[in-house]
Amino acid sequence: MNRNMIAVILLAAIAPVSVALAQTEHEALLCEAAESGRVVELVYDKDASKDCLPRIVDVHQVAIGNNGQLYMHGWQSRGCTKGRDFESKRIFRFDKIKSVEIIDGEFGDKSQSAKAEGWDGCLGSNCFIKENICE
Repeated sequence: MNRNMIAVILLAAIAPVSVALAQTEHEALLCEAAESGRVVELVYDKDASKDCLPRIVDVHQVAIGNNGQLYMHGWQSRGCTKGRDFESKRIFRFDKIKSVEIIDGEFGDKSQSAKAEGWDGCLGSNCFIKENICE
């Protein structure tokens, strides 16, 4: 086996571990926010490269998907979404979260209403959440 082949094998073995560590890095903080009705400032995926302000998100739920990945459901009140800044309920993949910090803030009326409705883990007919971890 040559060195390039060994490097590829090692990268393939390490990649799933690094994604899992990145996911668990934010789990405790986001569960704390969900359980206490707190607001977070979130840098997501390519926000910085798009000159977007950090997102402001009311955390509603944290869940495990059928694929084993972690997801967060919440109300985004600031931040880029498809090139625009608008309020809406959103689902965030943990593997795309770059940083998160709990900040002072309160859930707005629309966010409180969305949280009270709950989330069944579906987007239309695509149901992909296995179980809620915290809410």
